Formats: sequence, structure tokens, C-alpha cells
Amino acid sequence: MAVDMYQTGVSGLLAAQSQLATTGHNIANVNTEGFSRQRVEQMTTMQMYSGGQFYGTGTRVTDVTRMYQEYAFKDVLINNTEKAGAEALYNHLSFLDKGLTSTNQGIAASLDDLYGAINAVADNPGNLGNRELMLANANDITNHFNEYYSALEQEMTIKNRDIESRAEHVTSITAGIAELNQQIMNSGLNGTPNDLLDQRDRLIQELGQEVQITTIKDNNGMISVMLGGREPLVSGNQAYGMEVRPGSPDPQQTELYLTSPNNPDQATRIKGSQALGGEMGALFHYRDQVLGPNLSDMGKTAIAIADAFNQVQKQGVDLNGEAGANFFNDINDPDAQARRFIGNNPAISGAVEITDTGKLTGGEYTVKYQTNGDYLLTDITTGESFGINAADVDSSSPPAQTINMPDLGFSFTLSDVPNTGDEMQLRPTRQGGNDLQVNLNTGDQIAVSGSVMVSPNKDNTGTAKIGIKLVEPTAPATAIAEADYPLSLKVEDDGAGGLVYNVLDKNGTSLFSGVPDANGNIAFNDVELTVKGDAKEFDQFVIEQAQGSGNNTNALAFAELQNKKWLNNGKSTVTDSLNKTAVELGGLTKNQRVKALAAEAAYDQSYDRMLSTSGVNLDEEAANLLRFQQSYMASARVVTVASETMNTLLQIR
Repeated sequence: MAVDMYQTGVSGLLAAQSQLATTGHNIANVNTEGFSRQRVEQMTTMQMYSGGQFYGTGTRVTDVTRMYQEYAFKDVLINNTEKAGAEALYNHLSFLDKGLTSTNQGIAASLDDLYGAINAVADNPGNLGNRELMLANANDITNHFNEYYSALEQEMTIKNRDIESRAEHVTSITAGIAELNQQIMNSGLNGTPNDLLDQRDRLIQELGQEVQITTIKDNNGMISVMLGGREPLVSGNQAYGMEVRPGSPDPQQTELYLTSPNNPDQATRIKGSQALGGEMGALFHYRDQVLGPNLSDMGKTAIAIADAFNQVQKQGVDLNGEAGANFFNDINDPDAQARRFIGNNPAISGAVEITDTGKLTGGEYTVKYQTNGDYLLTDITTGESFGINAADVDSSSPPAQTINMPDLGFSFTLSDVPNTGDEMQLRPTRQGGNDLQVNLNTGDQIAVSGSVMVSPNKDNTGTAKIGIKLVEPTAPATAIAEADYPLSLKVEDDGAGGLVYNVLDKNGTSLFSGVPDANGNIAFNDVELTVKGDAKEFDQFVIEQAQGSGNNTNALAFAELQNKKWLNNGKSTVTDSLNKTAVELGGLTKNQRVKALAAEAAYDQSYDRMLSTSGVNLDEEAANLLRFQQSYMASARVVTVASETMNTLLQIR
């Protein structure tokens, strides 16, 4: 029995030693990120039969296990991805929101100064100082738009570089996971490599911060990692690489590809943030769904400013008596139209023409050519699609294809018929902030004098006021010759109890006879009249060319732009549009902050739940240390007693 007692004591001694070593390992790694608490598993050794009884022979260590719950870990992995993506997007949006707020304040101040200068010019049209001040304030506005565009273009370049560096980081992580898979499989033949498993889980969590992943464990201990549950990132001991390549159709809008470990030339395209998630998905979403559309929204306002001032400028004459030239850049300059189009087929060029700034949405669109001459137009931001039938395509100048989108405020022309599946992008307003430039060099070129004016007869009894502007005549109408002025407008009885408006030229030739449209407009030849108020029968007006280059008729038209609502389908002034852009981005940023806080709370809960099982509790480990120390000492005493007993037996004669 002494020999059996000795073996029992030694087994307890060795088991306690293992317990102490494992407890010390837990305490040493209490601050090691990703470490899971380990526990020694024991069981009794084979019992011994003697003297009609079964006697225990001690204990043995069967395994050292990790305190690990797969469900808890996967819950942490999912919430970690959500948290990383939500916080990253919030940080990006916060940066943009602060920049836009600062830019809006600058533009608003410059607009106020510009309209103040316009009022000064209206009060004294011949004062060159006021005219130069008006021009200087207009240049301030262009500088704000130009600088904002440059800042966001630089931001887009930075994000492209960030995407590239993160792709390299993902590749290094997947390579590390694949290598650990091999080590774990090799080590698993002789036991459970707990520390290697922790290292692999730590890399998986790090990968989960970058992109959304799912994991699948096989029988040999290896883990396969899938990107969004679809594309493989790690398969056993093989890792897929992630690399950045030029985008299509826009090469600057870089895209991600997964390369096969067995065939590096074989790559799978990952389209944007569709299947990414995490910080990488936040980067793509910010670049493609926020930066680009924000540039287009600000560009829409810049284009509207240029178009409105150019339209007013064309109505008047400058201080030199010359017809007004464009105040700002021509919004439909051929180069500007070409920059609004990007295609993936080098044989097809395109141009986008702005037809109505009031209907521009600030959206960006993809166009796909389908069979039978049909096109599919899709708003990139909203995902809304518009089918364009072949019957709606103007092919009157073959091989060119022209498609008019009247409800969106633009049309686009393709140089030739695309191939089926060709993809193109239309960006009607993205370049607007960069293109905005003052076209005039000196203040005397500002056309503050009207070229035509309307004067009411002093005997009129109605309250009607007539506004006038010149427009591009639509065929077969022509511009009214100077010799045909002055024109006369007479309000007469139509014979049915109503009123009819008759416009006659100098020679008595009728130019228009009818009533204003629903908006109060009367259009004929190159003239458009706007009727406000109520006219009475026999009221008369004279339409004549304005005399003198120093009158303020057109300056008043410039001043009216401050309160004129022509953006967003006649719902917004320029200031309203800028505020709308800022408010929308501010609201998006605030909502994202709420999402980030919610994601953080969900992650903290799942992480605490995982730590309750796998985390190291120093108080518990300290208690275990004392318990296993006592066990060690007790087992050592058993060995001592067994040795003394044997010595006593050997001394008996």
C-alpha cells in the first residue's frame, strides 16, 4: 500500500503543479488582448482492486482547455464590425460637416456682400467703384466654391490611399490567419494549442474591424473566413489577397479585387461597399455615397448661380453700351459638358448639357445600354431607376444618340450607339463648384442697364405690373428687330366677358394675342412677359428698348435674384439650397452618431458577456493560487508519508 500511496501523492503533486502553472499563466496574461482564461481538466486514474476492495490510485491531467464560447465570440465579432463601421463613418461625416458649415458661412457672407453691392450699383449705376466691388464679391463666391471643391477632391484622394493601405493590411491579416491555421492543425495532433487559438481569434477580430466576415470551422481545427458570407478570404492554410485596381467606368473611383492564392492573375471584383461592412465599408460608403453626391449638390448651386446671373446679364447692356457678356462661366461650355460624362468604352464619348437649372437634383447617375436600343438610368445615391425606351432616343444625327431628361434638368449625347452592357456615369453638377469662374474683367462690363423695358400707361385702372426678359427664340420664332420697337400691349375684351392681351409691333403687326399661361407668362419671339396683378380692360403698356447705358433696370433684376426661388423646382433660393445641403449633411451626421453610440453599446454588452466566461478575474485566480498551493503541499506531504512508511517497513527485521 505504501507504493500505491506514493504514486497517488505524486499524481496529486503533478496535477497541482499543472494547476499552479496554468493559474500563473492566467495571471501573467490578464492584460494580454484576446487572451482566454485557461483551466486544467483532471480525472481519476484507474482504480486498483485489493483485498476485496477498490482503491483509488490518484489523478491525472486530461487537458488544458480555454474558457471559450463560440456563440459569444461570434456575437462579439458581428458587433465589433458594426461598431467599427459606424464609428468610422461618423468620424468621416463629422469632418465633412464641419468643412461644409464653414464654407456655407463664407458663401452666405459673400452673397450678402454681393447683393449689398448690387443695391449700391442700382442706386448709382454709373459709379465704377460700386461695380468693381460687385465684381470682387462675385470673385469671393467663386473662391469659396473652388476651395471647397479642391478640399473634397483632396479628401477623395486621401480616402483612395486609405483604401489601398487597408487592403494591404487585410492581406497581411488573412496571411497570418492561414499560417496559424497550419500551426494549429500541426499542434492539434499532440493537444490543444490554446495560445495559438487565441492568436487566431485576435487576428479574426482585427479582420472583422476592417470588413464584415463569417467563419466556418472544420474537423481539423482550421477556420475558413468568408467576406460577407460569400467570397473566401481564408481557406484552410491558403489566404486570398486583397488589392486595389482602377475603377470602371471612373478609374479614379478605385475598386477592390480578391486574388486567388493558386492563381494570382485570377481576381474577383468587389463592387464598392455592397458586401464590405466595417471600416473598409465605411470608407467606400463615404467616398461614393457622401463625398461625390455632396460635391454634386454644391455644384448644383454653383451652376444655378452662374446660370441665373448669366441670364440677367444677357438682358442688359454694359457701361460701354455693349450687350452683356456672360457674368460667370458658360455652364454648357463644350469642355464642361464632356467632363460630366465618364464611360467604360473608349470608343464612346459623351456630353451632358444642362437644360434647366431649376430641375437639377444634384444627383449622379449610371447609364447601361440594353438590348433593342433601350437604356437604364439609375440614381447612384437613391437607387431609383428610369427606363429609357428606344423611341425616346433622338437619333436624328446618326450615329449620335441624344436622350433628354426634362424632369432632371439635363440631356446627354453619346457619340455612337454603345455595346450591350456598356456602363457610363453622368455627373451633371459635380464639377460645378470647380468650374465656377467670373467671366468679366472690369466693372464697366456689368450689364446693369436694361435693353428693353415696359412702361404702363398713366391712365391704366388695373393693378397689373409687367416684367420682361429676352429669351432664346424657339424655331420658327425669330428675334424682334430693333426697327420694330416700340411694341404696344393692349388689354381688350375678348367678346365673351373675358380679357385678351394683344401685342403689336411698331407697324401694327400682331405678335401675340391670347392670355397668360398658368404662371402668368406671355411668350412671343424672343420676348417673355410676366404679368403680376389684375389688368383691366383698356389698360395699355409700351415695350421699348431702354435708352442709356447707365440706367439701373437690369441691376434691379440682379437684386431680385436674392429672393427668387428657382432651385429645386422653384422651391428654393440660392441660400435655401445651401442651407438644405448643410442641414441634410448635419442630419446625416447626427443620425450616424446615434448609430455609432448604439453599436458601441451593443458591442460592450457582447464583449462583457464574452469576458464573463473567458476573461481573467484576478481575485478568482488569487484564490485558486492559494487553493492549488495547498493542494501541492498536501500532495507533497502524502509523498513524504509514503516514503517514511516504506523506510519503516524496510527497517523491520
